[in-house]
Amino acid sequence: MKIRRLTLEKFTSFQDAEFEFTAGVNVLIGENGTGKTHILKLLYVLGEAIRNHLLGGLPTSPTASTLAGQVEVMLREVFLAEGVGRLVKRVHGQSKAQIRCEWDNGAALEVIITKNGKVEARILPNETAFAQLAKSIFLPTREVISIFPGFVAAWTLRESAFDRTYYDLCNALSLSPLRGPRDAIRAALIEPLEQALEAKVLVENGRFYLHYSDGKIEAPLVAEGHRKLAMLAYLVMNGSLTDNGILFWDEPEASLNPKLALLTTETMFRLNQLGIQIFLSTHDYAMSSEISLIAERDGHGTRFFGLRRTPRGIEIESGATATSLEFNPILDGLSNLHDREQAFLAEDAEQ
Repeated sequence: MKIRRLTLEKFTSFQDAEFEFTAGVNVLIGENGTGKTHILKLLYVLGEAIRNHLLGGLPTSPTASTLAGQVEVMLREVFLAEGVGRLVKRVHGQSKAQIRCEWDNGAALEVIITKNGKVEARILPNETAFAQLAKSIFLPTREVISIFPGFVAAWTLRESAFDRTYYDLCNALSLSPLRGPRDAIRAALIEPLEQALEAKVLVENGRFYLHYSDGKIEAPLVAEGHRKLAMLAYLVMNGSLTDNGILFWDEPEASLNPKLALLTTETMFRLNQLGIQIFLSTHDYAMSSEISLIAERDGHGTRFFGLRRTPRGIEIESGATATSLEFNPILDGLSNLHDREQAFLAEDAEQ
């Protein structure tokens, strides 16, 4: 099942908004504070709340026995707001946030959040429509294999400044690699990552290591960008990135050298060929350009969303490529830098 459409009213910074997604790669672009991460987290919350409801409850919240309870817990633990009512856009008087998410088989989830924190949720047409809903994986801006040892137990037992996406990701990483030799598809995913790392990823006694030709090194001693690639490789190795699932990736370029943008982009498109729908946010010219170029060259289904803050709220436009967006702060920033460089060179030549 793929997410087809998201409609919002008075949710965080969004007065009213509608997103039409592709089954391929969906890219969110916008300045800081335009709600890119909020969209990724909300989509993750909605899908996982349904899965938790159908599976019988959240491990950390056994009292959340209703769908609305599952949504409330996921919103609170993923967004880390003081209360879910804080997610309602701040306007004068009484207001409520209304959310509708639709999937490609016609199934939908509708959610209402009031300012006082009450959550209502209903599935359309019925729960059976979500029988094929696959698990989602959310990759936050930083890697987690360096903090993996003991993280799940600590997060479960104590208050944490890490939101639930870190806990869920560590749970996904706790699974052992799949048995047997790698099939051709997964080998095509893992081997380019291992070549870039010049190492293989392994877990011993609950700790991550990278095994190089001259020995193994524990994950905290490895460069953070390489830890991100290692984390991605291991999620493929242990089957957490499954066929027909959904991957949410918040700023994949964080801590990665721009030279790795092509590898990261190619990995995402290979995952999409497995049937995995991709959602990501980015501020990076190399990343957005590589995605746009591959999409144009190979005909992959890709959609770019430009988010811009206005007095009324966040304005959204969409297009098939990065350059098709009228408002693209990545290109605007690059253009401004080029203009300043040319002005500096012109002044220097006159002296």
